[in-house]
Amino acid sequence: MRILMKFKKAFFGWGPLLALTVMMGACVGNSTPSTFYMLKPIEGASPEKASDLKGIKSVSVLLGPISLPGYLDRNQMVTVPGNNEVALDEFNRWAESLQDGFYRVLQEDLSTLLGTPAVYRYDRGNINAADYHVIIDVTRFDAVSGGDAVLKAFWTLTGKNIDKAGVTRRFVFRTPVSGTGFPAIVDAQNETISVFSREIAKAITSLES
Repeated sequence: MRILMKFKKAFFGWGPLLALTVMMGACVGNSTPSTFYMLKPIEGASPEKASDLKGIKSVSVLLGPISLPGYLDRNQMVTVPGNNEVALDEFNRWAESLQDGFYRVLQEDLSTLLGTPAVYRYDRGNINAADYHVIIDVTRFDAVSGGDAVLKAFWTLTGKNIDKAGVTRRFVFRTPVSGTGFPAIVDAQNETISVFSREIAKAITSLES
């Protein structure tokens, strides 16, 4: 009888914990897996798209620092459903930090557009060795599903044939999200960076011509 009583106490003591463990295991097993995305550089500028860009094999560019606003400092995909509202999606995420992705794509784009392998991140190159230095302060880089992808940034170009103070410009570009879901959003965001890359490349090309 005492053995039976001890068994009942043990069962009812551990029962709730066991049930909770089973429930948590079931929830984990049924959770939706996350989908991860990455920004992509220009695959190769065609002659039609790059007809106004001259290949400059000897030019070198130091890229950065590049700063992004704090609301983008996360792996979750960010959309803006309203004027003062930001939405984070737990199941759609960047595969790398957005800042690293922005650096990577802009670096590859400029290398392609300028026809030079000498495009360096500021934290990995010698600032005194580059012909041009590009500093970028991004103030917005997001999208609305079914709306537009938006990139806003202030950027400064310094280097040869430029006054010491450099040239500072404001970039604003919107492009429609031509589909539903996050793949379409990422495609549109890729397009905003491509256009931005071309603007920087044209500015450098004009100084070299």
